[in-house]
Amino acid sequence: SRGSRRIWRYLNHKSRRSLYYLLRNKLGSITCVATSEPVAALTCDDGPHPLYTPQLLDILDKHNAKATFFLVGEVAGKYPDLVRMISRSGHAIGNHSWDHPLFPGLKTRHRWSQIYRCSRATKPHGQRLFRPPFGAEDHEVQLDAFLLGYKVVKWNLSFTDWLSQDSDTLSKKIIESVSRGSILLLHDSIYCSKVPDTQWDRGPVLEALDMALTELRDNYRFVTIPALLRSGRAVKSS
Repeated sequence: SRGSRRIWRYLNHKSRRSLYYLLRNKLGSITCVATSEPVAALTCDDGPHPLYTPQLLDILDKHNAKATFFLVGEVAGKYPDLVRMISRSGHAIGNHSWDHPLFPGLKTRHRWSQIYRCSRATKPHGQRLFRPPFGAEDHEVQLDAFLLGYKVVKWNLSFTDWLSQDSDTLSKKIIESVSRGSILLLHDSIYCSKVPDTQWDRGPVLEALDMALTELRDNYRFVTIPALLRSGRAVKSS
């Protein structure tokens, strides 16, 4: 917000640290939700992708499941029709930065610029949900997100779906791991990776998700992050 920008201009490092400790009970990253309802949240990072995102949307529609897409602004700007398609299908759209840098290594003004540029690329469909690239954060990143009006959302279930693995193995991991209030980390695209055995092909991941949703449909409802937060109490990591 404009008011937050004014505050930021006058905060030196010491002042920002003091503000962090003053607000730390309001900060932290959401990792899951404590709830008695049979709900969980699928989250998909690094998209949108012109091939895999539409396929994923079809799978979600087939199972009447909703998800939250944390989009990279640079890619979202290239595919505005996909951004609209995600939103119109009833899914939530979050902010995953402009071009996926490591946030703790950036200056404050650059972090703000990353979040702001991504929000412009997803406007008016984006919500105030932020996932730091690589899940990397510190108290400065949390404070920046708070001042910009964002909730930081991470996850409690990751399946390393960026690494090569067959769909049966990945599906089994998902089925055996999900519990009430879980936030699952998946990728409908890989924006960047330095891992030698990166699985750029999202086909096996989509197949695994289709299999898992078929198996889990009688036990869980998959909802967006905002809907999950309404079902119970957010659990945060500091």
